[in-house]
Formats: sequence, C-alpha cells, structure tokens
Amino acid sequence: MKITINGEVFTNITELEINRELRRTEIRYNTRGDMLIDLVARKYALVVSFGLMSENELKTLRELSQNIFVTVTFNAPEGEVTADFHISDEPAAAVKTINGVLMYGGVKLKMKQR
Repeated sequence: MKITINGEVFTNITELEINRELRRTEIRYNTRGDMLIDLVARKYALVVSFGLMSENELKTLRELSQNIFVTVTFNAPEGEVTADFHISDEPAAAVKTINGVLMYGGVKLKMKQR
C-alpha cells in the first residue's frame, strides 16, 4: 500500500483508514422556519498508519505537515483519488533501535480534505 503527499511517495503504510464525512456548509431558514438552502459536501478524512520509518522519512513527513494544504493521492474504493488535504497534527513517533539503527514507529497522520 502506498500514499503520495506533494509528490513524495510513502510505501510503508500499514493501515489506511478512509472515511467519507458529510459536512454542512450553509443552512438558512426563512421566518416560518423552512429550510431554504442546505449545501452539503462529502469529503474524505484519512488516518494513515506508517510502518517503521527512517529518520529521513520522518523528517520529510514532518516537513510536509508544516504546509497548510498538501496534495494527496491514494487508492479508495472508487479508484485512485487525488485531492488537497489539511494535516491537522504533526506526526509523532516512538523511537526504536533495531540492529543499531534508529527507527521510528507508531507514526499516524490525520488528514481532512479541503
């Protein structure tokens, strides 16, 4: 499984949770209480879990998360999707040493579609 963020390909994805959220963007009522406009948008919310990452991979991911919006490409049930997303939290990781090499595990990235 892979995901592409601003052209950077990450192939060490262990879990990709894809949800479609319903967002109400505008609701107005007249004086009788009748709904006049209800604009609704369905947008993706992603939770990406990464396998063990090197220091360079984590550094790249953290740099990408500093942007307000990033372009993400992933495979959804409808096929390949490319859309702009907001990364709400900076990814954090637990440090592990494997065969003398520093690796980072437990990295999760939460994103919501713009």
